[in-house]
Amino acid sequence: MKKLILSILMIALLLTFATVAQAKKTIYFNTLFHSGDAQAMEKIVKLVNETQKDYYVDLTQGQWENYYAQLFNAVVAGNPPHLGICHTNMFPSMKDALTPLDKSPAGNLLKIVGIDKNNYIPQLWKAANIDGAQYGVPLDTHMWAMWYNKKIFKEAGLDPEKPPTNLEELTKAAEAIKKAGYYAVHFAEDALPRKIMRAWYIFYWQLGGELFDKNYTKATFNNSRGLRALKFLVDSVLKYKWNEPGTDGFKQFASGRLGILFAGNWYYPTAVSAGIDFGVAPIPKIFYYPKTWGNSHNLVIPKLPKTATPQDYIDAARVLKLISEKSYLWGLYGGHMPAYLPAKQNKELLESDTWKRSLSVFSYMAEKGYVHYPPDHPKAAELEQAIQTNIQLAYNGSITPEEALKRAEAECNRILAEYNAQKK
Repeated sequence: MKKLILSILMIALLLTFATVAQAKKTIYFNTLFHSGDAQAMEKIVKLVNETQKDYYVDLTQGQWENYYAQLFNAVVAGNPPHLGICHTNMFPSMKDALTPLDKSPAGNLLKIVGIDKNNYIPQLWKAANIDGAQYGVPLDTHMWAMWYNKKIFKEAGLDPEKPPTNLEELTKAAEAIKKAGYYAVHFAEDALPRKIMRAWYIFYWQLGGELFDKNYTKATFNNSRGLRALKFLVDSVLKYKWNEPGTDGFKQFASGRLGILFAGNWYYPTAVSAGIDFGVAPIPKIFYYPKTWGNSHNLVIPKLPKTATPQDYIDAARVLKLISEKSYLWGLYGGHMPAYLPAKQNKELLESDTWKRSLSVFSYMAEKGYVHYPPDHPKAAELEQAIQTNIQLAYNGSITPEEALKRAEAECNRILAEYNAQKK
């Protein structure tokens, strides 16, 4: 008899759980995150799912390379996720696939669910406003800084508490580290083509250069400043022998064989797990201006299919808000600077090792105006493909820096000419 009663209670309990689970509306959320970023977003979504009873967030972490094409195609095919991610510089090319949050089919979603722009870093909020409509809610700002191995600094006779701040100090440190038997410097994370391009961007921006004219009618980087920046990058591997072409700076640093690495804030979990005694410092002012590559992630609602109801948009916006409000975890575990000010001021985050060892440096760089965004043109992906292909060839020694800039300029001008002709 006791077994029968126990079985009935268990069945009732399972039915209760099933009823609760069924009562939750599923919100599909696709991101382009991987590695530490993906793990950090999983923690946020897990907390969202555990702390409210109305929604279940089904998280899919996409491939970085194909993310935007997949998201756009999903909207066209009528099966988009309820939520997605969009880099700030990608808004011009993605906005046709996104819901303007203040002008949605359900009305002004920001007002309906109580998202206040005053709770966000103003310039990041403004950057998500395209043609007078708010297409996203900023999640963070992220950028590159300088990571260095304190143990290697000591072995090389360098002060581990005084990382290089300019070209002279960087050169001195690199030569000392090389003499001590280590890879000295890697300017481009894992040396993927887009990462090598970002390193060149930094040097070019530090020289005061801009990649395109204001109206994107032509490329403006094939000049003395562009060449000086690229020659410095190429010389670092081919002439100064601070590293070798084709090597992975992430792996070199994590294995304790690299003294200095230029990398993004997302490297923090890897650096910690590798057990390296590391420091983080602002990107040295190698040329004239303190600049680094940076961007921002934004939470967005893709255009939902015609069958979607106003309530579907409102539900997506409510979950977007929940994710934003828990973005202190994005800083704590992903190493990113939260755009939501209460999250940025979260006590747990400010008292964490993440903040003390790295995020405080990134915060300083953001406040001091280091961050320079990449191209924000509708053809940005094609333009950057043209640039990175040729910058990589120069970095590897396959073509000269002069030839690389000449080829990249010609291809970018062709892309812009065709695009601008179609607009007329």
